[in-house]
Amino acid sequence: MMSSYFSIRIWDKKVALYSMIFSYLRQCFLGGVALVVCGVLHGQSAIDAEQPFDSQSAGTVPWGFTQIEAGGWLQWETPTNAEVEEFSYAVPVGVIRYGFRDRLEVRVGARFSQSLGEAEEARGGIKWNIVPDADRFRVAWISELEADLNRVNSSTRVPSRHRMCADWTDGDRWSARANWGVRWGADSTEMVIAGAVARQVGWQGWTVFVEPVWRTVGGIRLHAGALLDINEEGQVNVGFERDLDTGDFRFTFGYCRRIFPPSTTP
Repeated sequence: MMSSYFSIRIWDKKVALYSMIFSYLRQCFLGGVALVVCGVLHGQSAIDAEQPFDSQSAGTVPWGFTQIEAGGWLQWETPTNAEVEEFSYAVPVGVIRYGFRDRLEVRVGARFSQSLGEAEEARGGIKWNIVPDADRFRVAWISELEADLNRVNSSTRVPSRHRMCADWTDGDRWSARANWGVRWGADSTEMVIAGAVARQVGWQGWTVFVEPVWRTVGGIRLHAGALLDINEEGQVNVGFERDLDTGDFRFTFGYCRRIFPPSTTP
């Protein structure tokens, strides 16, 4: 009787121990699943970068924050009446965005072509988020003045770019953006219409997109690629562009990083 009593007690303790271990493992598993699901459901771009899209987002950098977006492209093209394909590149290409006020940012950008350190184009301007307290649908206006640093022009008209930007997200995996803009050059005018659809895929947080771009000068290009958020302050991206008229091909790449004020560093 005594041995049976002790055997039952030992068995009860084993059952309690196994039950406790199972309960702990189950809580850890459910917690991990919850974290993954949250990451997928709310994995929209943490820093709201404009790269790698041609159609810029309607979001502005928060007040007091600075955002650096830099990258470049490699291009293979065949000029008109030429039989040999030519290679060109631009590194870096980018913009620095600063949240000057709520819903208003100041921005400066540049493009370095063919040689590191040799600037070809510079621009500066503002971006204004038109709709206050917008959540899923936003609208913004961008105005920039630009300068060709390798060309002297006697025209009195200062080249400028102006764009109306809109973007939307379903709060889950899908998002879309569209731009309509015009570029007033020193001696020409160019219009651009661009739109992109993006979707988050997989468990790692990658977002893939496709984007047709039409310009009055240059025709239609098809842009596709992927981007990945790095924590809450960075993003890497790659893309491919194809000119549907000439077949020219361009490979793009970039890195974006938001610099937080000291008091709000995550």
